[in-house]
Amino acid sequence: MQARLEIKRYPAILVAVIVALAATLLLGGTLGYELKPATVVSGPSHVIVVPASQPNDLNANADTCVFINHRKGC
Repeated sequence: MQARLEIKRYPAILVAVIVALAATLLLGGTLGYELKPATVVSGPSHVIVVPASQPNDLNANADTCVFINHRKGC
């Protein structure tokens, strides 16, 4: 009978794949957080009424009435 020495190697390829996957997930999460679009908060809208300026030659025939909530205001 002949004795054989078996040495089990550490699975380096498996560890390299796991580390690469973890680095990819970490980098993707970080970039996704940093590059996300601005958050839009939906809430009640406000109408701001700005007084009309003095009419001039360019604006003499313009309609100064505006529609707000389907109602015409002049």
